[in-house]
Amino acid sequence: MKPGARIAAVIELYDSWTHTRDDADRVISSYFGNRRYIGGSDRRDIGERFYNLIRHQARLGWWLAECGYEYQDGRARMIAQLVLQNGRSEGDISDMFNAEEFCPDVLHPAERHLINKLAGQTIDHAAQPGAVKTELPKWLYAELLKLHHENLQAEMAAYNQPAKLDLRVNTLRGSVDSAIRSLEQDGIHNIEKTPYAPNGLRLPLGVNMLVTAAYKDGLIEIQDEASQICVRLADAQPGMTVLDLCAGGGGKTLGMAADMRCRGRILACDTHGVRLDNARKRAKRAGAGDCIQLRKIADERDSWLRSKSGFFDRVLLDVPCSGLGTLRRNPALRWRIGQRDIRVLSMQQAKILKAGAARVTKGGRLIYATCSILGEENERLIETFMRDRKDFKPVPVKEIWADAPASVPVPGGKDKPWLRLSPNMHGTDGFFVAVFERTAKGNK
Repeated sequence: MKPGARIAAVIELYDSWTHTRDDADRVISSYFGNRRYIGGSDRRDIGERFYNLIRHQARLGWWLAECGYEYQDGRARMIAQLVLQNGRSEGDISDMFNAEEFCPDVLHPAERHLINKLAGQTIDHAAQPGAVKTELPKWLYAELLKLHHENLQAEMAAYNQPAKLDLRVNTLRGSVDSAIRSLEQDGIHNIEKTPYAPNGLRLPLGVNMLVTAAYKDGLIEIQDEASQICVRLADAQPGMTVLDLCAGGGGKTLGMAADMRCRGRILACDTHGVRLDNARKRAKRAGAGDCIQLRKIADERDSWLRSKSGFFDRVLLDVPCSGLGTLRRNPALRWRIGQRDIRVLSMQQAKILKAGAARVTKGGRLIYATCSILGEENERLIETFMRDRKDFKPVPVKEIWADAPASVPVPGGKDKPWLRLSPNMHGTDGFFVAVFERTAKGNK
């Protein structure tokens, strides 16, 4: 495709996303699905530019308003991005906005004036408010400022960078070294071992893992290092009976199965049958099908679930959440989630936490996890649980993960021994994990 045609595609994608209010991933998947003729390199360039517009949504909007430009559509934002981020001149942009087939219409006088106003500037400016600098809605900026204070800008800058590709080596199929050798035989290089997860690998962006022998043979699974750390903290041992109550596609289920060496039993539940169908395929590929039982449930009050009171050695609750810890991969989430959504989610999380706690046997452990960065979904909810449930005691991360690297801080100390991960501190998705042990049967 011509450079101008790529730019036109980005503008069309952005306008479709803003008008439909749909998920950005679905918008781009649908767009390319209807245009099979677009080649791989063109798709990568278009996709990168589209997500960059979203990653710089607030700052581009601020600049357009600062210049007195009346439009905030994809065309205006694309022009601003070309100047502020790519350093393109009016002549460069005119070459792409030339009205040729599939290319944008020629620049009109107001756009040329905008380009001249932006010339020599960068995307950042000292006069930008905090919410603009951090690319956050005002309500979310206020919430995160309570947590990160003066470090918020550095935290959000890390969330605004694309994530690399993390893999978990399935030790049921082979070792980390054998996975590296297999990937290298398929022409994949620059493979790094993850710093915290012992069976994790990290690859550059743009690698298609689905065509590799390692993936087809079940030797690797795509999984962020934060999720792998969560599995490590679940500490599922051979012979245990484990409940993964919000199993989804089964990534953490498979990780626990490998830790258990497929000896024991894992019940993986979810309310969505399609997700469990995907988990079933993954389990078969991973060689973990014999120890995993998949079950669709209605909700946390499901009658089958209620019959399993005090039954499990481990209960993992990777609860439905805002997903704001995945902003590196889903930058549009911050503009899609509102305060009302968080309130609804936190109420659901509290119900699931209560239901999960009732399934834990005496001496067993409850693991609460989210890929959220909000206190309302994490610390505040856990503090309420600790106040209400005296039959559970928090388990310090260091007690479970004795050889954890010193660079994995545990915020809050011994009295608040949960783990909060972030791309700025750890190079992972934003993630929260808290572990509790049941000290008595209780009556709740």
